[in-house]
Amino acid sequence: MRWDIRWAGFGGQGVIRAGEILGRAAVKQGLDSAMRPMYGPEKTGGWSRADVVISDQPIVFPLIVRPDILVAMSQDGMNRDGSSLKKDGLILIDGELVKDIKCYPSKIYSVNATGIADNLGRRIVANIVMLGAFVKAFGIVKEDILLQTIIEAFPKAVELNKTAFKLGMENVREVKM
Repeated sequence: MRWDIRWAGFGGQGVIRAGEILGRAAVKQGLDSAMRPMYGPEKTGGWSRADVVISDQPIVFPLIVRPDILVAMSQDGMNRDGSSLKKDGLILIDGELVKDIKCYPSKIYSVNATGIADNLGRRIVANIVMLGAFVKAFGIVKEDILLQTIIEAFPKAVELNKTAFKLGMENVREVKM
C-alpha cells in the first residue's frame, strides 16, 4: 500500500519537521518513505509544504501528484492544496485556523492544534498535536513508534511533546458535513 500525504501550512508551524518525523517513523516501522519539502522565499509566515510518501514497497516515483491525505494547518494551505486531493481523499485540519471546508466532499478530521499548543504555552508544538491527531485518525504508522521518533527529534522537550501528542490523539474528531 502506498500513501501520498501532503502537509500544508505556513512557515513557523513546523510543517516540514512534521513531515520529516512522520517519514522517519515509517522507516523505523519497516516501510519505505520519501519526503519533499517546499516553501516560499520568506523564512516565517510564507507558505510551507511537506510531501511525504509512505509505502510497503520500494518507492520508485517519490513525487505526489494527487495526495491521498491532506493535512492543512492553515486556511491558505487548505485553499492552495485542497483541490489537489484525490476524489476519495482524507483531510485533517487545524480547526483553529481552517474554517472554510464546505467545498470538499472528502472525509474530514479536525483538531484545534493551535489552541491546544497555546494552552500548553508553546504554539510551536501545534505540529506535534497534529501528528497525534494524524496517527489516531489514519493509523498509517504505529503510535509508539511515532512518539519515540518525536522524542528522539526533540530530546529537551520530552514531557511537553508527549502531552501535545496525547492531546492531539484525544481531541481529533471527524467533521460532520
